Amino acid sequence: MFKKIVVLGLFFSYCTAPFAAAINAQLGNDAARFMYTGGAISTRLQYEAGAIYSNSDLLGVVGLSVSGENMDAPVVATLGLRGYFGNVTTDSSTTKTVSAIALGGDVAFSPLSLPGFEFGAHYYISPSPVSFGDIDKFVDYGVRVGYQVIPLTTLFIGYQSLTTEIRGFGKFVLDEGIVFGMNFTF
Repeated sequence: MFKKIVVLGLFFSYCTAPFAAAINAQLGNDAARFMYTGGAISTRLQYEAGAIYSNSDLLGVVGLSVSGENMDAPVVATLGLRGYFGNVTTDSSTTKTVSAIALGGDVAFSPLSLPGFEFGAHYYISPSPVSFGDIDKFVDYGVRVGYQVIPLTTLFIGYQSLTTEIRGFGKFVLDEGIVFGMNFTF
């Protein structure tokens, strides 16, 4: 599965000639998340591919979104879809299939009075009609505070929650708590 994610990410990265991209790596209490985001400079369309590793569980993530800036304030908003897929192992050592199409977005605010700082949040939800396999619901949300250490590189700290509702088991937490990370833009 990881090989498919890497191949998909490489395919997307070569589909657009002039493109901007970012790599996001973050570590949480029980999970590590690695995401690649790319898109054509001439459009606001972005694509992303990545993986979330939590204990012995591995989820793939692919997404498509549009991004825009507010002309009156230093705010960047992104709205789109993400697909999450993979397997999770419950406390009873039973493997469950996770497949979800989540709708949501991300917002980042960089106040002019605090150069280099960024405040952000993301929220993606997949209710029952678009959650497949052994799940009924999938929710991924978080908040963060970052600082641009050097040009195009931001370190951040925040809170993240990644949960799902598994049929016959109940709420399953893949990751919840403090997260540290880096975002590289190129």
